[in-house]
Amino acid sequence: MFSSFQINEMGREIIRYGQKKKLLNFPWKGLLVWSFILALIAASCTKDWDEHYAPDDPALNQTLWDYIEAEESFSTFTNLVVQNGLDSLLKGNQQFTLFIPNNDAFSKVPDSIDIGEFIMSHLISPNVFNIRNLSGLKQLQTLAGKFALLEKVDEMYYFDEVEIIHSSPQFLNGRYYEVNQLPLAKPNFEEYFRVYLPGLYSYLKYQTYDSLDKSMSTPIGFDDNGNTVYDSVFITINPFEDQYFPVSEETREDYASFILFTQEQYTSALDEMALQIGGAYQSYEDIPLVWQESVLLPVVLDNGIFADILSIEELSSPTLININGEHVVLDVATIDPDSRVLCSNGIIYHFYDFEVDESLYSGENKREGESLIDSVGVDYYVWKESVIVQGEIVEPTKIRSDFASEGGYVVAGLGNSFAGTYSVEFTFQNIFPARYRLEWGANYRPSGVYTVYINDEPIGEYDIFNLRSALYSVTGEIFSPNSAGFNKVDFWVENLTEYGDVRVKFEYKAKGVSKSNGFNIDYVSLIPSPL
Repeated sequence: MFSSFQINEMGREIIRYGQKKKLLNFPWKGLLVWSFILALIAASCTKDWDEHYAPDDPALNQTLWDYIEAEESFSTFTNLVVQNGLDSLLKGNQQFTLFIPNNDAFSKVPDSIDIGEFIMSHLISPNVFNIRNLSGLKQLQTLAGKFALLEKVDEMYYFDEVEIIHSSPQFLNGRYYEVNQLPLAKPNFEEYFRVYLPGLYSYLKYQTYDSLDKSMSTPIGFDDNGNTVYDSVFITINPFEDQYFPVSEETREDYASFILFTQEQYTSALDEMALQIGGAYQSYEDIPLVWQESVLLPVVLDNGIFADILSIEELSSPTLININGEHVVLDVATIDPDSRVLCSNGIIYHFYDFEVDESLYSGENKREGESLIDSVGVDYYVWKESVIVQGEIVEPTKIRSDFASEGGYVVAGLGNSFAGTYSVEFTFQNIFPARYRLEWGANYRPSGVYTVYINDEPIGEYDIFNLRSALYSVTGEIFSPNSAGFNKVDFWVENLTEYGDVRVKFEYKAKGVSKSNGFNIDYVSLIPSPL
């Protein structure tokens, strides 16, 4: 439940930064909502409901407005309706169902909330719904496009988390439900993130870009290079909303559940991470934003967004699937069930505590040889565009082997006694400064003498053919080849003093002992290795 101060702050933020939506077309302060909900069709009611709420009276021959206007306990509500010119709407033949705060509810409004500026038309719903048919949670849309939330818990009914205390009879043009507290409007995810998780909000909005919609654009000619020129129509694209969930939209069909940190937890976790890294990293402000957005947040979101509104019990299912259809295992003991935030398009839970997994910033960084190539046909491969190959033009080959790291390795054959130039360079992304050990796993055939570079600085030279024998690691450990001839060699890496991408290059220098020369790679790892 939000405090009145938080409601006002959220209201101001939404009005200031809101997109062009119906919700934000009304000049309301604060995010305080009591809502009118359109027509509930008549339905049979249970005995318990009839005992707790007033039963229908089919013979009641007056309009809904006639009744509530004469009801003294609703005088504040009806005065607001008249002031906003909505009484004529409720005098007509159209069916309505209203959720009416009584006078006692209005008397509890803090002085900081200006009821006089509240826009009543925002709270009228065009939907027809019978609350007695409610099971679980249901969204109802108002005329302004905002969604109110109805919920049934333990045989009690709630409107935006406020208990419904009375049900009216059926009048000629509708019915009402009474509440004795002012229900608070529920933000959608984007509105909530903007106020309470500004870092996450910035991440989501930063991805937005405009793209040419060729289906709606008209070709009008060609430029000097022969490219088609369009009478252009652009559309706004947000990769996050395309991949995960449209956090800014509210519909009856789409709901989501988020498992997230609080802003305070996130900042504290980054502080702890900075101290673990040490050196120039002393607080959350030192953790590069590019690392947060390209590494940390995608991991959190992949493991924390689910379709539909899920209970804690449902989140503990061993068959839990995230919103992208991938299996996720959650430790529900880390989720605070009392942290539940009900939004107009779903639900948010927070962790009791949040920590950054050390493996994301201080663990081994490994590239399999197969990750460097693309298949373009049956047993036909090319180097990926991100891989820089210079010198001899040689297409790579993927060779399957149960003895390799992931069941295969990559070979580029250079032929017997090759004397030309050849190099392969690729990148490890988002590496924090530290002392590392580079480990190169390969087969001893084909051979070749290679110089290994890190960011253009040589760190060692090696003849692949020597992998056939037991080798000493730079740590003193002994590396032994397996029966298929796979082994590894390593080098110290001590020139990474700044955060960023790390370029690894293998450059052919001379033929090896074997007559058949070439380059082969099972894997390469960068392993943090403190002194």
